[in-house]
Amino acid sequence: MACDPIHMIAEPLTGKISVRASGGPISAQAKRLIQPKPKAMRNFLICLMLAVPLAGCGTMLPKQQAGAVPAWVLSPPADSREWFWGVGEGPELDAAKGAGLKDIAARLRVSISGQLDSQVTVDNGKVDRQARTRISEQVQKTEFSHYVVEKTAQSADGFFVLVKLDRQAFIRDLKDRLGVLDAHIQHTAAGLGRQTPLERFVSLRRIQPDLEEATGYAQLLVGAEAGGMGAARLREYEALRQQVRQAATALVFHIQARPEDQDLAEAVGTFLNESGIRVESGQGGGNSLAISSGAFADEIYGSKLVRLKVTLSVRDDGGRALASRNYEVSGSSAYDYSGARKSALRKLLAAMREAGPAAALGFAE
Repeated sequence: MACDPIHMIAEPLTGKISVRASGGPISAQAKRLIQPKPKAMRNFLICLMLAVPLAGCGTMLPKQQAGAVPAWVLSPPADSREWFWGVGEGPELDAAKGAGLKDIAARLRVSISGQLDSQVTVDNGKVDRQARTRISEQVQKTEFSHYVVEKTAQSADGFFVLVKLDRQAFIRDLKDRLGVLDAHIQHTAAGLGRQTPLERFVSLRRIQPDLEEATGYAQLLVGAEAGGMGAARLREYEALRQQVRQAATALVFHIQARPEDQDLAEAVGTFLNESGIRVESGQGGGNSLAISSGAFADEIYGSKLVRLKVTLSVRDDGGRALASRNYEVSGSSAYDYSGARKSALRKLLAAMREAGPAAALGFAE
């Protein structure tokens, strides 16, 4: 027997179900079978109405709390003779590891500063104003090796990392690097007593870059191992740095120039005085600085141009040529050639300042 389709329609407010058949009336028995009980339907609708608002509020519920911070983050292991310890956090493990190494560097910087403060007291309060700058720069440039990632943990923003650095391996690396520089410095320092003031000035200027770098390594050693080799080298390097400052004041140059180049002589003299070197005019004993030049004038679109070719020649008190350097500078003026020449002299002075006192005179740094 074929059955016609049956349609059930629920009224929204009452929950009553209307039953219809597309093919004709439905029997009473069929209606009793498919008509739900009013109480059960009402309970179903109440649950449905309560569930819909709660589903929409899901995003308003509090987020799950992050896990507890590990104890080693809040209280990392203390540095020991074998290890430096550092804790870092970052969005990725590599970033967290880098932060952990920076933590080691920061505490190493504090340790160095404390050691130097105690040395300043011992050395009658003599303070090197650039010392702290050198500490920061040297520690920042240091690339740590011989480290191990000891522990990791997830954090609210990524990862925590506990890093340990092999202290003794770090010290060995520092001593090896310092040893290479120190050998050159000690060799130069041994010959200073046999040199003339000019030769001593040049020698000290030449070792100054190595002296600065070696000072940085010695400071790191002071922080890594209290006292010892680092502290002894720092005292020696400070004495050499004092000689560098005094070497210029022991020099006297007699500037020799043509009358038409007196403005050149004044510019060079200004530079030497700024460097702590005394200057005298005309002939005399001691070191001489001869200035020769060629000037070329031109005019382009109404602007006056002057190009200067300048040669500085250094001779000792025996007339022996020690160094020389050539410069070529140009200046311009909208009014006259005198103004253009002054512009060229300003550029010459700027070039000498950039080179430094030894290199500006032709001595290789």
